[in-house]
Amino acid sequence: MVEASPKDNKPQKSRKTAAHGTRVYHNVFEELQQRIRRGDWLPGERMPSITQLARELQAGAGSMREALRSLQSIGLVTIEHGSGVYVTGKRPATELSSHFQNVSAGLVIALAETRWILEPELAALAAERATNEELAEIEDLTRQMEEASRLGHNFAELDVEFHRQIARAARNPILCQTMEGISDLFLESRKNIILDPDAMLRALRYHALIAEVLKQRNAPQARLLMQGHMNAMLSEVLASEAAKRSDKTNGNISAGSTP
Repeated sequence: MVEASPKDNKPQKSRKTAAHGTRVYHNVFEELQQRIRRGDWLPGERMPSITQLARELQAGAGSMREALRSLQSIGLVTIEHGSGVYVTGKRPATELSSHFQNVSAGLVIALAETRWILEPELAALAAERATNEELAEIEDLTRQMEEASRLGHNFAELDVEFHRQIARAARNPILCQTMEGISDLFLESRKNIILDPDAMLRALRYHALIAEVLKQRNAPQARLLMQGHMNAMLSEVLASEAAKRSDKTNGNISAGSTP
């Protein structure tokens, strides 16, 4: 049996390091986003320097800069070179779902249709533009989802993050902001859709295949697989909403019947 040389182990280590670095960036992004939302820094106020934030959050300056650029892309901050980073007075794109306290059937279907239109092209762009670190993170997310499924855990948040990461890797700030804007709504609707075991396995399989073709930089195949995934997702949403309507109708009939 041929044993792997030390050289053979280096790429694997590099991928793990890259994935870890990307997770640090995501953690920093979420932490800063939450602080801004709860008013730790008010609109127009200058945030602490990158060095101060990096020290406080125990993150590298590179991860901090990337997180701040992402916050700027969704309208939460503005970066003024030579001056600093300032909180904006705009409603962040990721608060779109706060407009909808109750996720209605029509909204869930509209969200599914939006994803059906956007995500295949985002996948194709990501295949062409993603960094190796981003591809490693996407691949790592598929493994995390598979492990969560094996343990019987809900992987809705990992599912959402998988699609958000692809949107970021597409390197189109308008499309990325659109996807960020529906992420909270996506998560809420995802939690409200009861997937049967077959549907769950199908989603996991699509995720694994998409991650693989992204790594191969195969844009047409990435588009095709994401289209298949979105077709399945839309069918599941329509079936779920139809089942809810049926249950509601049956409940009303039962309530109105004479004992």
